[in-house]
Amino acid sequence: SKKKRSWRDDSDEGDAGAGGPLPDSDEDGAQKSGKAQPSASPAGIGSPNPVVWIDLSVAGTPRGRAYFELFKDVAPAAAENFRKLCVGIEADGQSVSYKGIELDKVLVGRLAEGGDVEGSVDLPPIERECNLRHAKGGLLTMSPGSQSYGDSRFQLTLGPVPDLDGAQIIFGQLLAGPGTALHALHWVEAVGAASGTPREAVVVEACGESDAAESEALLGAMVMAAQVDRTTESQEDRYGRTGINFGRLEDAITTENVSEVLALTEDLLEHLEWASKKAKSASEKDRKAQEIEARLKSMTAALKQVEFKAGDVVGFENKLGRSAKAQLSRVKEIEESLVRLY
Repeated sequence: SKKKRSWRDDSDEGDAGAGGPLPDSDEDGAQKSGKAQPSASPAGIGSPNPVVWIDLSVAGTPRGRAYFELFKDVAPAAAENFRKLCVGIEADGQSVSYKGIELDKVLVGRLAEGGDVEGSVDLPPIERECNLRHAKGGLLTMSPGSQSYGDSRFQLTLGPVPDLDGAQIIFGQLLAGPGTALHALHWVEAVGAASGTPREAVVVEACGESDAAESEALLGAMVMAAQVDRTTESQEDRYGRTGINFGRLEDAITTENVSEVLALTEDLLEHLEWASKKAKSASEKDRKAQEIEARLKSMTAALKQVEFKAGDVVGFENKLGRSAKAQLSRVKEIEESLVRLY
């Protein structure tokens, strides 16, 4: 019988047929220096899509690692620029990367944005057209920008953003990582605001590229083999194989992360209590009240889900259930105070 090929068997052959790695890729540098290549996925066509990661903190507290598949198969230039900035680019004697940058714009349910790196780095221009649609949360996207050079700034969708279709280039997507912790992006979204300026600092504390073993664990051997063979993939299939569908907080709650969810909602609730008092003297108090009400609606749905997950049991879980009920009572008090603003 014919032996099933692995993506590892074909990666060298695919790269050779495509003319090797793109200029300035890690593979190119490794060949010149004679050192072992650290990248799991060299930047040539006909090899698996790279997987990169960023560690996020919110208000100085580490909130976890986010993994991303980069769509080298459909947006190779944009994907390679982002990959290099996750690994680090040597420029003027220093390494320029996304480490230390802030996500300085967070719009709830829409996107987070950042990417202003410290130091000067030359990036090639990226693709001008994209057939993929901004149909879900967890997509990496950026403006095509100049036809002469690339830009380090990027956006990460927090939900469907159809108005960006045709205007921006989608070059990656969020992958499900190991563990049962509440995803870091929920903490990021929790500090978002209608103005776009997050109420707390959101920082990329570290970043890098996954090795071959970790990439295979996250993408799957069959997906990687199909990418080596350059198998055509529909948007539905591409978006559906990530293992995570980032969206509403209530949909992410499990019995394992209810404690984290309550910590998040407690922080957000304290902010909304303060914001509701401030709204009483705001010049646009009706608009402020509507913004707060929208956040309270999603929080109520999350807290009810926490109650359901905690259940009527004794011990620590019962304590969580009582905490959820107490927070729901505070939500109701804020809602009643907002009614008096109209």
